[in-house]
Amino acid sequence: MSTPPSMRGSTSSLPLPPPSPLSVSTSTALTAPPSSLPAEVAQPDAAASTPAPADPDEIPELNTYEAEDEEDRIEGLKLVADSVAQQRQVASQILIFHPLNLAVFTAVLGVIAQIMYHDASDLALIFTTWAGVTMAFLVAVRWATGRYLVEAENINWTWLNDDTLIISKWGEEVIGSLVLGWDDDGTLKKKGSKAKRRGRGVVRAWTVKLKYRGKGIGEGLLEEAVRVVMERGGEGIEFAEWHANSKRILHKFFNGYLDKMDARAQRALEKVANEKGNFGKKR
Repeated sequence: MSTPPSMRGSTSSLPLPPPSPLSVSTSTALTAPPSSLPAEVAQPDAAASTPAPADPDEIPELNTYEAEDEEDRIEGLKLVADSVAQQRQVASQILIFHPLNLAVFTAVLGVIAQIMYHDASDLALIFTTWAGVTMAFLVAVRWATGRYLVEAENINWTWLNDDTLIISKWGEEVIGSLVLGWDDDGTLKKKGSKAKRRGRGVVRAWTVKLKYRGKGIGEGLLEEAVRVVMERGGEGIEFAEWHANSKRILHKFFNGYLDKMDARAQRALEKVANEKGNFGKKR
């Protein structure tokens, strides 16, 4: 995944929790009889064979909160930019494996073979031509999806403005990020004031690091966003129409998967808002 230059920075590396004892393979049985082994090997000390209990202080804690520290805000914003850049990979896979594109690509290779083949001596030239066509296809895909990197570069302090940045932190590593703005009278107001006011919270970005997805981190971010909106007297919460990952580079014919992901995120937010919020009671 390519990280935009403007968002690059040093990040702290945090080790994952220690592996489960079940993942440790058992030793191969010894072929020598127990009587031929030294006493200290044949009868190991029970205390020595008992693993030391894990130190609770070494297990990182997961915390979700509004980022006020500059370093936390940098890492959270960088994570949003990374999520936009990752859309280039998704779009590339859509183009490469789309049935229509595969059919056209296969047809082109077939036409080339039909035109160039006369006898077995032409096979080497045909394969070389096929390789060239494949490279040209991949270059075209790379070019067609390159604008996502430009969009990722636009995720900066100006884009964030004074909106609330909520992060999830595993120990010292920022693994999730959510940008919460405010919509007053149908117009997005990028204000950082925490005073109670009417309007709706709008989620402008919501992302979790790839290896932590599917573990409830994203839901925790949404729950914190709902809590913040309720605390400030908001009437509801929804995704902003032009959120960070809403940009579509490809033709709408290829955007079905990305649109489904947007709809899935919207349903997740509605579910959390219904379970954790009481916005309906404010009306």
